[in-house]
Amino acid sequence: MTEWRVLVADDEPYVVLAIAEVLEGLPATVMTAPDGEEALKLARGERPDLILLDVKMPGLDGFQVATALKKDPATASIPLVFFSALGAPSEKVRGLELGADDYVTKPIDAEELKARVRTILRRNRPSRRPTPLGSGQLQAVSLATLVGTLETERRTTRLLLVRGDERGEVVFVDGHIARATQGPRQGEAAVYEMLSWQEGSFQMAAVDPAQQVGGEVASPNQGLLLEAARRQDQVAGLKARLAVLKGPLRIPAAVRDAVAQHSSRSMTALVALLDGARGLDQVLAHSPFDAWGTLKILLRLLTIGALDAAAPDSERRGGLRLKVGVPIEYQSLGLWQESATFNLSSWGVFIRTPSPFAPGENVILRFQLPEQTQPIRAMGRVVWSNTDQGKWGGPGMGIQFVDLRAEQRDAIERHLANLVALQLGADAESQ
Repeated sequence: MTEWRVLVADDEPYVVLAIAEVLEGLPATVMTAPDGEEALKLARGERPDLILLDVKMPGLDGFQVATALKKDPATASIPLVFFSALGAPSEKVRGLELGADDYVTKPIDAEELKARVRTILRRNRPSRRPTPLGSGQLQAVSLATLVGTLETERRTTRLLLVRGDERGEVVFVDGHIARATQGPRQGEAAVYEMLSWQEGSFQMAAVDPAQQVGGEVASPNQGLLLEAARRQDQVAGLKARLAVLKGPLRIPAAVRDAVAQHSSRSMTALVALLDGARGLDQVLAHSPFDAWGTLKILLRLLTIGALDAAAPDSERRGGLRLKVGVPIEYQSLGLWQESATFNLSSWGVFIRTPSPFAPGENVILRFQLPEQTQPIRAMGRVVWSNTDQGKWGGPGMGIQFVDLRAEQRDAIERHLANLVALQLGADAESQ
């Protein structure tokens, strides 16, 4: 007796025929649709156990069909599998974010397709005798494998992980990751961090609703696995770019204060670690973000001059360097000239202009920061200039302050620290 009913939608008849022959061996009854509209009609009328959708079809494409199915309570729970010649990661991520259970790239291997379909169908009719709670080593069974197994079995369980003195927990509800914590990390950040563990142990335990506080995870399992793999691929390269930092990491106190006022709790916790007492490895271990997220933030801070690993009594040349959206006037021997924006630091300014002054010239500068009632007026000296359009950075000149008062320097540093805090706040939202 046939156990499952599967709908296959593709505008290429030979593809439909080939897939139907493969699936009939499950056994399964196969319904076919030549386009998106027919697929949507059959899905609503027949309620199949599984729908296989080609992405590119005339009329409604596979993504549009999936969106319509997930919005309809009558079809929202039917599992979906996309298959397409479009194998770009962005296409796969889009399909998974629409709620698909899998994404298969053409040309399709018959045995692989049968195995994937069988797994999804069984998952939606799980065994009445689930696998007993167990334990093991991550060296033998990775967390990614455990996620796939627990999702297939639609398990509700707590997965406890240990690596040295590090502890983590992932809570599954009906096979989907619902919560995760690991040290200072919560939610997706905890999942990404633990998916990078190559060693350690795991143990399953019953879910205690009274202990489920915080660490909510909204992303689907497959989306988490794909994103974790992407991040892990980039970690080594990010560390290499930060290799110039030797010794404890630190940022200006003004930046820490500004972040505490304007950014999230997680970002405040991270910058608090950058106090000159911890090296890169210690910061990574105690950061509330996963390794990839932490390294991206540190690289941004390094790029704008907010992060270094110099001795506490060393002189920082320039410090923070950011583009500011306020006008500046400058004058050498002629009339005042203006620029709508410029790069600002407590050391000096960089002004983009096709006609820079010659190195050594003295320049009068005048600009006003939003927080100040009085404009800053200072003398500067051109320390370098460039007129070559093809050179990196473009034509412009670097002007060093020569008579900046202490209160003016403090005002510049506060303004730049606030800009950094706002940028880091935006970074935290995207982690």
